[in-house]
Amino acid sequence: MDSCQGLLILLFLETTYAWSCPHHCTCYPPEQKPQKVNCSFRELKTVPLLPSSTQELYLQYNQLETVPAGAFDNLQMLHVINLSSNRWHCDCGILYLKNWLEDQAGNMLISDVRCFTPPSLHQREISDLKWHELPSCSTPRRLCSDFLFRDLSLFVLLVLIFTFMIWIIVLAKRIRFKVEICNNRTEASHVLPSISTHLKRRMR
Repeated sequence: MDSCQGLLILLFLETTYAWSCPHHCTCYPPEQKPQKVNCSFRELKTVPLLPSSTQELYLQYNQLETVPAGAFDNLQMLHVINLSSNRWHCDCGILYLKNWLEDQAGNMLISDVRCFTPPSLHQREISDLKWHELPSCSTPRRLCSDFLFRDLSLFVLLVLIFTFMIWIIVLAKRIRFKVEICNNRTEASHVLPSISTHLKRRMR
């Protein structure tokens, strides 16, 4: 939920500042629709909002540890990016950057992006990481098949409950029918002797 809200905020800000040069960065051309955005050596701790016209992006030598989900999704014209020499913390929060780098492989010039922490992953290329290697990502992911199996089990349970209810209704009707037959037979057993007695009296 938090990641979805963050993405919505990024989209809103993008429409507002789509052609603005990020604060603390230098852009070329300096006017509207910057194509080259240089945010290197700025000690940035968060990725700034980037204009969609960016073709070259330089974020090296900062204090960046992660990239928020969706931060690079609007950079459709990007063909050069430098993310090296940052303090990338490789846990579950780095998965967006890892997947983004994998998707862009071969499509643009990308500098080596390596983990800074934790020590067990120091200097590992982020794009080469496996999700089970990342701290706090060791628990198995819930796959679509898990949800399908859960929904199927729930459906089967509902069918069984519905069948059981129908069986109860049918059984109740049968019991009621038998009770009515028994009552009718009892009433008939009381009525017939009285009729026969009445006929005998009339015959006399």
